[in-house]
Amino acid sequence: MPKVQRAGLRRLSRRTLVVGLLALLALGFGASPAQAHATLEGTDPPRGSIVDTAPSVVTMNFSERVVPVDGRIKVVAPDGKNVAEGEPTTVNNGARLRIPLKKDLGDGTYLVSYRVISADGHPISGGYTFSIRVPSALGAKAGDLSAGAESASVDSGVRAVQSVSRYAAYAGVALLAGPLVILLGLWPRRLATSGPRRLAWTGWGLLVGGTIGTLVLQQPYADGGTLADISVSGIGGTLDETVGRALLARLGLLVAAIPVLIRVLRPAASADGDDPGWAGPVDRALVGVLGVAVLVTFPFAGHAGQSPAPLISVPAITLHVGAMAVWLGGLAVLARYLLPRARYRELEVILPVWSRWAFWAIGALVFSGLIETFLEIGGFGGLDRLVNTVYGQLVLTKVIWLGAIMVVAANARAWIRRRFGMPVAYALAAEEPSKAPATKAAKAKAKAPEAKAAKAPETKAAKAPETKAAKAAKAPATKAGKKRAPEPETADFSAAGRAADEIRRLRTRVSIEVLLGAVVLALATALVQVAPARSADDAAEAAANLPYSAQVNAGPNVLQIDLSPARIGTNELHLTAFDQNGLPVKVEEWGGSAELPSGNVSTDVVALPLTENHAVGQVDLPLVGDWKFTFTLRTSDIDQYSVTRTITIR
Repeated sequence: MPKVQRAGLRRLSRRTLVVGLLALLALGFGASPAQAHATLEGTDPPRGSIVDTAPSVVTMNFSERVVPVDGRIKVVAPDGKNVAEGEPTTVNNGARLRIPLKKDLGDGTYLVSYRVISADGHPISGGYTFSIRVPSALGAKAGDLSAGAESASVDSGVRAVQSVSRYAAYAGVALLAGPLVILLGLWPRRLATSGPRRLAWTGWGLLVGGTIGTLVLQQPYADGGTLADISVSGIGGTLDETVGRALLARLGLLVAAIPVLIRVLRPAASADGDDPGWAGPVDRALVGVLGVAVLVTFPFAGHAGQSPAPLISVPAITLHVGAMAVWLGGLAVLARYLLPRARYRELEVILPVWSRWAFWAIGALVFSGLIETFLEIGGFGGLDRLVNTVYGQLVLTKVIWLGAIMVVAANARAWIRRRFGMPVAYALAAEEPSKAPATKAAKAKAKAPEAKAAKAPETKAAKAPETKAAKAAKAPATKAGKKRAPEPETADFSAAGRAADEIRRLRTRVSIEVLLGAVVLALATALVQVAPARSADDAAEAAANLPYSAQVNAGPNVLQIDLSPARIGTNELHLTAFDQNGLPVKVEEWGGSAELPSGNVSTDVVALPLTENHAVGQVDLPLVGDWKFTFTLRTSDIDQYSVTRTITIR
């Protein structure tokens, strides 16, 4: 193909890539942002509220489908007993959780404690309070109330083993994909394939082991149990969820791939070593189909599978994991097997081709990563979440490490282009140069002078005895001579010299890429296990929209503060005092104030007693901001206590 046409094709490819990126971004604007973790959007009775009649059911509304964890949904009465009756149920396609309550509930403050599993398999836990007629002390430790935080504690042992399992799965898919791509597309016929074959089977084993580990640990991870809580029934429960079905499908595909892998990776004896040339079009097609199917299970076992825009997020994560696997796995094969063993002419063909493949793999990696990050942070309006959330901080850290890899990769690519230029064929088609058969024309040309020489009469010079110099010229070359003057076409890079030094430096660069890639895999593992930026922000916003409720120490006493709705305008305030045992404390006089330092605004808080330990009042708050509230309670002529709390008013 002429240079002009090649340049035109490259420009067309770049334009197509840009247009595709803009199209996907446009689709992202039109789609709802990904919400991988469920968030609590509202409750009935409302959090922190004081109701006049006892409810018969507690309702919690989540942003997506949830599954209640057995034994972890409780409504604790002031006497410490669980007043939930029967099993909690879900309605509204699983997004609304209903907890039936016992009849004739008494007055006081009730704690609702919950733990549910979101659709992506991650646990969500929290708690809140409401009061019937008169607030009271909690019938559980105040530490059990997570104040609406959308996080869940996980046993350290379970978290550690599951993290290792997820990392093993990512490493396994890379070590399986890399050798397959290299063997089927770039491996020289001359070299034995035992090393890459072992690496591929190691990757298959890591992928299977990591998937099994993630599947087995999903139930204790979601329930908050320990490694000792692993059970067959728990695994069965996991298989009823999207995450469990995706992991089971991956295992089935890996088992189904065994006959194909045995055929593609089997050694074939030949004169010069193992030969992978038996893999025909059908074998390659089967490897490709099974490979894509395995890659598709990754988004469904994580955040992307639950996105409201799955047509974008699922292909993006599939492409992301696939590009990572081809790139890092191929680099591992290159550093471990090809660079130390391949010859000059083989590398002259292999390296430019691999450089081009790696370039497109990196492009796909960055492209798909941008798309998924864009969805998870909620579009351009959520750019601040890259800094303000754990998910965003992990993404930025991953970008930094990936940037370091790209610097090393660009240096290696520049070296390859300077050294070898553009490839003309795949190494799979390259034969041993020294054994190349002579053409018919060459044979005919060689026979012609031989025939003339045979017919010519012998001269005296021809009959003369051979001189010592002639005999010496006919003598075979010594071993030292061979080492001093190797043929460039067959020179091995493992030999001493400038070429060997250069290839060692290239191998060092590639090894650095692999090590940096291992760190990026660890960051990818962490990203799967934290709430996406959009979900974390939604959780904070949902918690902020709920009334304010807290218990604070006031000297030897406990003060319950309930402010509803904690927004600008008129707010209802309830103050209730108890001792450390939860018994009412008689308060002689209540007082308080509220000020907004940033707005230079202040107001008095007036609370009128309803009972000896309970006072109620109203406070008008004209501006949004962080208000500083000071509450004072006098329990005797000489005992008076004050507490200060900052409450955000929206």
